[in-house]
Amino acid sequence: MKSTFLVFFALSILALPAFSADTKPSPLAVVNKRMEAYNKHDLTSFLETYAENVEVYTYPTKSLAKGKEHLKSIFEPMFKEGAVHVTIHTQLENDSYVINHETLEYLGKKTKYISIYKVENNLITEVRFVRD
Repeated sequence: MKSTFLVFFALSILALPAFSADTKPSPLAVVNKRMEAYNKHDLTSFLETYAENVEVYTYPTKSLAKGKEHLKSIFEPMFKEGAVHVTIHTQLENDSYVINHETLEYLGKKTKYISIYKVENNLITEVRFVRD
C-alpha cells in the first residue's frame, strides 16, 4: 500500500507542468496585462508593459507616439480623468503578435479599433491601430 502511494505520488509530480523562474508570459498575457492596467487607470502598470522605445502608429504608418515618456504624456491626463475604458471583443495571437478587436470608450464616445501589438522580450515594442 505504501509503495503504491509513493508510485502514485511520484507520477503526480511528474505530470505537473514544469515552471521555472525563466518562464516568460506569452504575448497575449502581456497585452492583457496592459488592458487590465488601462481599465484600472493604473499608469505605472500600464507603462511597465511597454519597451522604452515603443512606437505607436495609426495603420499603416502614421506615427502617434515614440517612446514610453511620450505615451505617458498622452495617457496620464486620460487616466486622471478616469473616463476611459476598453472592451476587448476578440483576440488572436500569432508568435509575437496579438491582434485585438476593441471598443474604446472615452468621455461617452465609443470608437471601434483593430489593434496590432508586437511583443518582444515581454514588452510591447510596437502598436498599430486600425480605425476610421
